[in-house]
Amino acid sequence: MIKWTSIPFKLGGKRNLIAILIPVLVWAVVFIFWGIGWFILAIILVGTSIMPYFFPTSYTLTQDEIFINSFFVKQRKKWKYFKTFYVDNNGIFLSPFNKPRRLENYRGLFIRFHRNKDEVVQFVKKAMEKAFEK
Repeated sequence: MIKWTSIPFKLGGKRNLIAILIPVLVWAVVFIFWGIGWFILAIILVGTSIMPYFFPTSYTLTQDEIFINSFFVKQRKKWKYFKTFYVDNNGIFLSPFNKPRRLENYRGLFIRFHRNKDEVVQFVKKAMEKAFEK
């Protein structure tokens, strides 16, 4: 079992400026041109979409399951649900399909690294192999 918490804002560097500046500019434009009602709606919509960047998400990977706890969402999936995975610089994407499909982004699961890329990739490889054996 491995467990960690990821906060992309802590690792963001220059991206943090963009992550703060663009939503503030969008909110200002909405407030100026459309008024307070649309401004409040924009704060809710844009704010909830960027929350995972600023708030912690905890990951727990066990031999049988994956647990993800973020600000509003708790997810729990079994390894046997996933068929393939893709590794990139920021995390690992687990897909329920054997080959790439359009629905992958909606049904898959992205696990964000936090300075533990090698450990997570090795654990996922072993867990996926074990799930396929059954």
